[in-house]
Amino acid sequence: MKIFVGIDIAKLNHFAAAISSDGEIIIEPFKFSNDADGFQLLVSKLESFDKNSNIIGLESTAHYGNNLIRYLVAEIYHVCVEPIKTCQMRKKTSAKLKQIRSTHM
Repeated sequence: MKIFVGIDIAKLNHFAAAISSDGEIIIEPFKFSNDADGFQLLVSKLESFDKNSNIIGLESTAHYGNNLIRYLVAEIYHVCVEPIKTCQMRKKTSAKLKQIRSTHM
């Protein structure tokens, strides 16, 4: 059984919930802080499930989710970031890097 974890990313606090592949609510929505303590709270709620059955999805909201993404990947979770926004962020970042390089060369 797959577990789908959705995370709403924000500056100070994130919200997460999980459903099964059958649509059953596995973890009721809860708030956790955007820091190591909050990340540990999230992982503690996921520990009873096989990591290979979890798919964690989130939107790339500016940089607010970066530390969470790194933390979850380091904990060997499958993390999916919404691709359209990720592509947009990559293009913006690439354009800024090109501008910085041309200015400093």
